[in-house]
Amino acid sequence: MQLLIDTTQKGFLKLELREDGKVAAGLEKATDKLSEQILSELLKFLSRNKIKLENLEKILVNPGPGAFSSTRTGVGTANALSLALMIPVAAWPSGKIKEVVVPKYDKMPNITKPK
Repeated sequence: MQLLIDTTQKGFLKLELREDGKVAAGLEKATDKLSEQILSELLKFLSRNKIKLENLEKILVNPGPGAFSSTRTGVGTANALSLALMIPVAAWPSGKIKEVVVPKYDKMPNITKPK
């Protein structure tokens, strides 16, 4: 079983379970607090589909291009799960396995000085 994480759209979480290249289950959810909710939503999604983290064979993640914070959240979560579960992580849709997937942003980040 493979888990796909796509957070390239700001404020939107997409999760899929894939088996043999086909979507077995999916979740699409709008959220304003993606970084706070991604792990709890992921665990609820897996539980609803009777899948344990240990049953995952590969993590797929859409590296973008996408919004800076949301894309970084999804890619960081995918890389961390891959490391913790000792399973491969791959950029989606290519499926090419990487040591670490690097996010691609839709534009340069707008970082300002603190007030």
